[in-house]
Amino acid sequence: MPKQNLRAHLSMFAATLLFGLNYWVAKGLMPDHLLPMQIIFLRVLGTLIISWIIVLSFKNLRDLRIDRADFPRLILSSLLGVGINQVCFFTGLNLSTPVDAAIINSINPILVLVFSAFILHESIRRQRLVGIILGATGALMLILFGNSHLMGGHLQGNLFIVANITAWSLYLVISKPLMVKYNPFVMMKWIFLFGFIEILPFTIVPTMQLNILTIDAYTWFALLYIVIGTTFLAYFFITFSLKRLSSTVIAYYTYLQPVLVAGIGIMMFAEKISWVKIVSALLVFAGIYFVTRRSKV
Repeated sequence: MPKQNLRAHLSMFAATLLFGLNYWVAKGLMPDHLLPMQIIFLRVLGTLIISWIIVLSFKNLRDLRIDRADFPRLILSSLLGVGINQVCFFTGLNLSTPVDAAIINSINPILVLVFSAFILHESIRRQRLVGIILGATGALMLILFGNSHLMGGHLQGNLFIVANITAWSLYLVISKPLMVKYNPFVMMKWIFLFGFIEILPFTIVPTMQLNILTIDAYTWFALLYIVIGTTFLAYFFITFSLKRLSSTVIAYYTYLQPVLVAGIGIMMFAEKISWVKIVSALLVFAGIYFVTRRSKV
């Protein structure tokens, strides 16, 4: 069991690294190379194809079935984890910055804690409530004052990122029973099938306007990274880890993302870190301390 937990933690760390670099890779594609909806279509379709090829290639996976009673939860999970999550993330990142998006995503564990309390009826201790308030304050400060133009693109983009992380947090809580019950590849096969159907109304028209012959080598390489790295592998790592770790522990790994994203941005993209971002991050990390600290009572 300890070895399994170690593998789950290593899987989550790998997923976090993949997600951290994805902020910059995806941002570099938009909007000059590809539009957000085009990336979403290609990302979800690519992962769907890979998942089905893997399942159909192995008889022990082909024979696995999902209970009919679990399909409503499965469809809702796909809507939250793929449909709403992908549309809001890429739309928001296109209008915001990778560092802003990563800091806002750091409220993921706090939201998971809140949703677990309401949905799973888990209690929230006073110190965790303090952490929730601090983290929410930091995220709200970044959303409202993270750029000089309050009503500009960053505000709209940051609000989309909030919607993105809210949907993802709900996904971690609602999908947990399914992840424990079923094989990760089988789960991904169905989640991305329903997710692809859900994103079609938003992505099909922009994708039909895309001329594949004009896509350059850099764009293809970035797309391969997004499809294989940050979608197929990252979702698989998370699905694998959800079998062995709680939703809250999974969500805590989100706190590594701002550090990774900021570090990559400073070293490779000359990203400037403002005092608003610093204070916002400190408030979020203070919230982490109170949420994760063990109670002495």
